[in-house]
Amino acid sequence: MAFVQRDPSGNFHLCFRFGGRRFKRSLHTKHQRKADAAASHVEENLRLVGEGRLDLPDNVDVPTFLLSDGKLAEKPKVASNIKLGLLFDEYQARTPEGALEASSIQTFRTHMGHVARILGAGTLLRSIRTSDLQRYVTTRSKEKGRRDTVSPVTIRKELATFASLWNWARTQELTAGEFPRKGIVFGKHEDKPPFQTWNQIERQIKRDGLNAFQAEPLWESLYLSTDEIAKLLEHIHENSGYPFLHPMCVLAAYTGARRSELCRARVADFDFDGAMVVIRERKRSRYKRTTRVVPLTSVAREVLVSWVGEKEPSVIMFPEDHRVERNRSSKLEPGAVSPNEASERLNHVLAKSKWEPIPGWHVFRHSFISNCASQGVDQRFIDSWVGHQTDEQRNRYRHLFPDSQQQAIDSVFE
Repeated sequence: MAFVQRDPSGNFHLCFRFGGRRFKRSLHTKHQRKADAAASHVEENLRLVGEGRLDLPDNVDVPTFLLSDGKLAEKPKVASNIKLGLLFDEYQARTPEGALEASSIQTFRTHMGHVARILGAGTLLRSIRTSDLQRYVTTRSKEKGRRDTVSPVTIRKELATFASLWNWARTQELTAGEFPRKGIVFGKHEDKPPFQTWNQIERQIKRDGLNAFQAEPLWESLYLSTDEIAKLLEHIHENSGYPFLHPMCVLAAYTGARRSELCRARVADFDFDGAMVVIRERKRSRYKRTTRVVPLTSVAREVLVSWVGEKEPSVIMFPEDHRVERNRSSKLEPGAVSPNEASERLNHVLAKSKWEPIPGWHVFRHSFISNCASQGVDQRFIDSWVGHQTDEQRNRYRHLFPDSQQQAIDSVFE
């Protein structure tokens, strides 16, 4: 049933439901009689469509079609030749420089590469249907992933990338209609292992007889105590041939900063007298560059002050090392160590040592948050320091060290 509503300005809007959706369209009139007449037209045309006497074309603007008695006043503007394989390239070409992070560009390109490979790079975007997306999910779920087959979580992320590009294409009049995702069936995925200490992981590996490959997911959930962090930093300091690596690891361990944030750091971001550092964020907001302020511990301040006095003159806190092979595609800041280069150096210094199982830079962030939580630091402080915004992010870190948990339950029952 079609009916009219009046907004506070006095203008009338036409409202009706069709095909399970609710439509609302301004009639651009303040006259009740004209609005009622338009509603009557639409009511009659809805009846004709229901009886099959009026055909509703594909990709049509439904309110416009019904208001014009089946004569389109506005023809849909749909590109007939935009191909799936060109969608991301078209997006990049029309997006301002700097709107996307280098890591996001690489992720988008990888995801859309899989989509185009399975659905066909030459497939017209407007021809994609739900059945095609289901075929993609089914095919992708049978392909080899990092450890086993590609996980449902990864497939969902790939389709989310496709959906965001599809929605952008609609705004550019390159396609019409909503992304046909409704009704797609995904496989079930396993929850990530809970964060665990080094001893907990080693006991589980021994108990279950896991080999190095099978144990990888467990090590990715590792968090270290403050004593273990201190010993790890000492190992890095004594064994790294790259001067930037130790101070960079110290900053990560005592602020919870992400690897990419460390690479963006500038000397001007540090207030050593005030014991504060400004962390430059990139992904918290789509519309502006954001920052957060984290206090510096005395250990971090001492190491970083010494580093600033030793390093080559540069506004970059961690300048690129001439001995590190350049990887220009992964640069975030000209003249700075890139995330990939930082990972390569860290992995190199951990290799063939007791610290080799550590999966990478994120262990510093895991450990920083876990140690703060275990010491009862106000959650608001932790959120502010590490940039957490959702309960899902917070919940993964709402755990205590095993000894703390044991003491807590013993205090109640013993």
